[in-house]
Amino acid sequence: MNKIWFGWLLFAAWIICTSWLLFQSGNQHYGEFDPKRQLQQHTQQLSLLNGIAAENNSGAVLLHVLDPDCPCSGNAKTHINTLQAELQGQQLQQIYLSSTEVQAMGISVPATPMVIYLHNRQLVYSGPYASGPACSAKNSMLSAVLQNTSRLPGSWLNSETWSCRCLSNSS
Repeated sequence: MNKIWFGWLLFAAWIICTSWLLFQSGNQHYGEFDPKRQLQQHTQQLSLLNGIAAENNSGAVLLHVLDPDCPCSGNAKTHINTLQAELQGQQLQQIYLSSTEVQAMGISVPATPMVIYLHNRQLVYSGPYASGPACSAKNSMLSAVLQNTSRLPGSWLNSETWSCRCLSNSS
């Protein structure tokens, strides 16, 4: 009888430990996008941001800031593909840069994957592609902003959203 109880106790302990480890590893990159509020600097860095998109002086520019070493970038690429289909026919310049390239230009990158949307040389949005642990296109922050169905009084510096992200070394 003691062997049976010990077996069940061992099995229960194994289930609990395995579940905890899976939860920890699955949520390792899930958290607040910009805990140090570095995105707030983007309004002061507008001239640097516009410098990246110098060829498109008036219009819409989407800067994709990705880190190939971040596991969340795969989710962002899926999201980007979904956005591409939604935005067909719109005049939108898209630029892909690594976090290292953007930081070398003097622009704050609190985490990746990050997207920056400029319209008529004004900062409209800066932050994650979507909320949630999978950064799914279903939880997109961008669709309404890019399609002008969501009017913002100013720049949306989306620091507080919880998403799949890899914090930058500078954060």
